[in-house]
Amino acid sequence: MGKIVGFEIGDHSVKLAYFAGNELKKAVCAELPDAMVSHGRILSMDAMADFLRDTARANGIPRAGAAVSLSLADAYTRDVTMPAMTEQQLSYNLPFEFHDFLTEEKSKYFFDYSVREVRRDPDGYPLEMDLFACAMLKERVEAYRAMFRRAGFRQRVLTPDESAYGALLEEHIAHHGGEDTDRCIVSLGHRSTYLYIFHGSSFDSRRGVEAGSAELDSLIADHCGVDVHVAHSYKHSDYNGVLEADYAQELYARLAGEIVRAVNFYNYNNRDRELKELYLCGGGAGIAALRETIAETTRLEVHPAADLLPEQQRPEEEPWLYLRAIAGVFESFRGGKR
Repeated sequence: MGKIVGFEIGDHSVKLAYFAGNELKKAVCAELPDAMVSHGRILSMDAMADFLRDTARANGIPRAGAAVSLSLADAYTRDVTMPAMTEQQLSYNLPFEFHDFLTEEKSKYFFDYSVREVRRDPDGYPLEMDLFACAMLKERVEAYRAMFRRAGFRQRVLTPDESAYGALLEEHIAHHGGEDTDRCIVSLGHRSTYLYIFHGSSFDSRRGVEAGSAELDSLIADHCGVDVHVAHSYKHSDYNGVLEADYAQELYARLAGEIVRAVNFYNYNNRDRELKELYLCGGGAGIAALRETIAETTRLEVHPAADLLPEQQRPEEEPWLYLRAIAGVFESFRGGKR
């Protein structure tokens, strides 16, 4: 299979997951300098390329293919139901399904899709098809390609988070079963928290919450009277028990409440199903008090992200940090979107 590196570029850090064949060789997390990424959008592709190149060199990660899962700032995704049609007809009609989202002429976008289901009449004639569709500006695609080229990598996969996580779940189900199980991957990020709900490996819905570990940094800074960068170090070392403080517990309870609301909404709209499993990833998943609050509040089966990964593809340290980066590599294993 060759060598490939999965990348997650977040607001506060980047994660690199280096694979040789299908075996994880190294996983690296590096904190970004200030003002590199804002709300999922890379502010300087050249500066990011230089940072990725230097980080890879410093950690012994060789030149390889690159697989990156996209943030919401770069790609539009949506579920689409359309009459059954040929690929040529679909390529013409799909852009119109995004007319409420696009800010430029449709000729300036790449459009891609995967077929979820084709409904047929009693004679087997196709009537409708359900699609998971994606749109991305061509200039943004080229900007990513140029960024990775400058960093010393060849872009192989550029895919929405939903597809990357779906590829990971597809592999998990192939080895452990549960194709009809409803699961939620909860990404407890720096600026935001995102919930990705799946039925089997098929993406169903996403919910975003504007709260993350950056808010905890700010709370620690306010209560301890220190700079937010110092507060960030306090959080990592749990200095003076800041992770158990009342203000921290209030934030955990709010996040857990948002998860409960999302789960209840899903269950209400899918009476024939029941979402029971949560998988926690992202930096916040390393906070034991937050994990405990989520488990107690939701009363669901709460699992660490590592449970979704085969042993040879599981980082030895802090595996919850790397799920999205590894998921992008899993998308490359099943073909990927370019």
